[in-house]
Amino acid sequence: MAKFAPDSSCFDTVSTPALVVDVGAMNRNITVMARQAASKGVALRPHAKTHKSVDIARRQLAAGAAGIACATVSEIEHLAGAGIRDLLLTAPIASADKASRLAAVAAAGTALSVVVDHEDQLPLLSNALKAHGGVTVPVLIDTNVGQNRTGINDLQIGVALAQKVHATPYLTLKGIQGFAGQAQHIASEPDRRKSAAAVQDHLQRFRQAVEAVGLSVDCISGSGTGTSLYDYTGPYTELQVGSYIFMDADYQSINGAKEEGLGFETSLYVLATVVSTSIAGQVTVDAGVKALAFNGPAPKIILGAPAGTTYRFAGDEHGILQLPEGADQPKLGTKVLLQTTHCDPSVNLYSQYQAYLPDGSLETWPIGGRYV
Repeated sequence: MAKFAPDSSCFDTVSTPALVVDVGAMNRNITVMARQAASKGVALRPHAKTHKSVDIARRQLAAGAAGIACATVSEIEHLAGAGIRDLLLTAPIASADKASRLAAVAAAGTALSVVVDHEDQLPLLSNALKAHGGVTVPVLIDTNVGQNRTGINDLQIGVALAQKVHATPYLTLKGIQGFAGQAQHIASEPDRRKSAAAVQDHLQRFRQAVEAVGLSVDCISGSGTGTSLYDYTGPYTELQVGSYIFMDADYQSINGAKEEGLGFETSLYVLATVVSTSIAGQVTVDAGVKALAFNGPAPKIILGAPAGTTYRFAGDEHGILQLPEGADQPKLGTKVLLQTTHCDPSVNLYSQYQAYLPDGSLETWPIGGRYV
């Protein structure tokens, strides 16, 4: 894997903190995942909650993705507004307002699918779709596969819900969803594989239960970056992979089958500036909890500082770079690149990427679909 070594002069006029994507590494990650899925005959539905970017979604689709997954209605509207036409909302909704916004997207020509986990969500969606001209939207039954966040907890309740979807105007049953967030970040490869197998078994049993009452399950959607290698041979028809494009500090600590990692490169960084050098053995940078999500491990990769430098949060606007003993202190104004902590919420802190292209040039890519 190529080491990211950008020409630092291209960042001279970039105000910090700034979100930087190494487009060369990201492109390679997209290609690797797409080839793996194609070789196994499984579709990819990469998750936009990771990047919130039309530019990146288009690259994923160009590499062969079947469509894009979204976690929020705002993400759906952002991508649909840019002409991305096959979208799945992976979280259930519970308000007439959001149902109406989704119906408007579907009525405008987007191939929209949604998930449900309660019968009360059905009239919300059906009434909104009727009000927007009567377009029909495919539905997946969301099932709880161990994350204990959303999804039906009893398979017979799930079967009854599937039957109600089938009988509801403007809705059609497409399949089931089971997202195993609890499995994705298990560092131990054997333990992660075991967790993924339990999820696969649950989904198989749910599919069989739905089919036993005469309904079709054409789609099983779920998985994620951490378990994708195992889930190609599971019951899934499409994988909701997300963080593989960026590989944040947490994902880079996960072991592969030979303890070598998952096979993807770090591509997302926060550009920061050294703003204080007053304390020996450390420097302060202008990237704190408003620049990096703090629900993940500290950056393990720091470019532009001495090897062995570590980062710790030091408030809203600041972070501390602890230098190894005997290392030269970076000068005031030095710019450094910090690997992102948890990529999804880190991205949500910014309105744009500084996209570093393989030819050394820099582009600005907007980030959209944030909460409105």
